[in-house]
Amino acid sequence: MIFWKNVADNQSILKEKKIRRELKMSLNSRDIFLNVINFKKSPRTIKWEFGYWGGTIRRWYKEGLEENYGIPADRTYGDVIAGPGLQWPESSFDEGLYLERDIASLFNFDKGFTYLPVNQWFAPRFERKILEETEDTMVLIDSDGIKKKIFKDNRCMPFWLDFPIKNENDWNKLVEERLNLNNLKSRYLNGFDEAIKSSKNRDYPLSILGDPCGFFGSLRYLMGEVRLFMMYYDNPGFIKKINSYLCNFWISFAEELLKYTDFDFGYFFEDISGKQGMLISPDIFNEFMAPYYKRIIGFLNSRKIKHVIVDSDGFVENLIPLLKNVGVTGMLPFEKQAGNDLLKIRRNNPDFIIMGGFNKAILRDGNVNMKVDLERELGEIKELIKAGGYIPFGDHFIPPDVSWKNYSNYRLKLNNIIENTPVLI
Repeated sequence: MIFWKNVADNQSILKEKKIRRELKMSLNSRDIFLNVINFKKSPRTIKWEFGYWGGTIRRWYKEGLEENYGIPADRTYGDVIAGPGLQWPESSFDEGLYLERDIASLFNFDKGFTYLPVNQWFAPRFERKILEETEDTMVLIDSDGIKKKIFKDNRCMPFWLDFPIKNENDWNKLVEERLNLNNLKSRYLNGFDEAIKSSKNRDYPLSILGDPCGFFGSLRYLMGEVRLFMMYYDNPGFIKKINSYLCNFWISFAEELLKYTDFDFGYFFEDISGKQGMLISPDIFNEFMAPYYKRIIGFLNSRKIKHVIVDSDGFVENLIPLLKNVGVTGMLPFEKQAGNDLLKIRRNNPDFIIMGGFNKAILRDGNVNMKVDLERELGEIKELIKAGGYIPFGDHFIPPDVSWKNYSNYRLKLNNIIENTPVLI
């Protein structure tokens, strides 16, 4: 009797494996993504990477990565090279953001989440003017209107010198000249018609909004952190005026885009946290951000866009409850070096989408504990995949002090886990 029961059990297991194999072959990137973010059963999760530094890719070409597509010659050491886990294109700022293909092809990554080629920020952009220049650095006013000092190879963040907005007159002028929908067609960029056509029967996830949409991150672009923090107390009505306008502006723009196609999720950029946690208090969030998030997410929900994902670096565990309260359903990229504990986050938020969270720092040159660290990270990832709502990739852009050997070892092992770990099955 026990023998026949074991035979029946084995046949059931083999049948289930066959069904999963057939399902894997029939599902495209969009299918898998929607299964995962909706916490539905899936034969696997998505295979994505967030992105890389330009210097990282060039190092890897020298160390064994086959260069079939390459990266543009003008990409510097510190330039961002997008992976499929980063919204692409980022046309409101950087129409030239390059989507990496050699690594994606080698590791058989799924198609990434895409946005339409549109401009939802300044139109026209500011004229880029170089004010000072040395062999290594430049002082310039960039196309975002920010005066900054940069290293020419972008080896580190810019040194911010001045911003477009100092007072209400500056804001009113900016709205009149660059931040309105008076000439809507000018905000549809090269490739818009082709992107709309492609979206009709797409096999990739399509997002709406994205960088610079957000009610903290966008104000940092406009006036800088110091002035913003002072304005919360010195002129709160002005901050609310800006966020109310931006909320209405982005809703109106989204409404126009929804006339052309549907979208799978909303996406916001904030970078509202550092290693120590939130850069503002919960009270500031609830007064100056929450009402506008609720309004815009309410609009998205009314148009059958169920999920909203927020991009923020830093320690975000104390931010998640605030975001959930306004309707946000997920986040990325969950930097491990900031102290984020993904298993704890999953326990406390069983229905919250987590994207990213692999500690890229363990792959860096000189880590004598890499084998143990990698085993621990991948073990955690396996548990998270099983629970649903999780897409694993590096917790930010992979830096140039990661060798090709270390990266490819990690990626092969992660792919193997993804291919052999069903979601909620």
